[in-house]
Amino acid sequence: MGKIYIIDDDRDIVDALTMVLEGEEHEVSCQYDEDNAVENVAAFSADLIILDVIFPENDGAGFEIARKLRHDEKTKDIPIAMLSAVNEKGQYSGTFSNADKDDVYLPVDEFVEKPLVPAELIKLVNKLLS
Repeated sequence: MGKIYIIDDDRDIVDALTMVLEGEEHEVSCQYDEDNAVENVAAFSADLIILDVIFPENDGAGFEIARKLRHDEKTKDIPIAMLSAVNEKGQYSGTFSNADKDDVYLPVDEFVEKPLVPAELIKLVNKLLS
């Protein structure tokens, strides 16, 4: 199975994702802040990254992390699933969806709204790891 790295400040979300993913025999590691994300992902040798958008100190940290990951030689080819409640929380005018993915501002493979039920998470992970 795959090695999945989760970057999300919500420990309850991380715990729930980890439980589902480990139940599917994936190896999971995580961090709860934006510090050294590229280095940590590379050190873990992740096959997939699950990334939040909003962090306490920076409402757009997830976008910045995604761009850093895509521009680093060690992490540029790792699929990124951005899971966020950004649309629900109303921090940004308008909403985000898969239609907004691009190589510059939102360089992710999938943009998915939280909450994500376990079956949808498993389907998403399997798609991105295939």
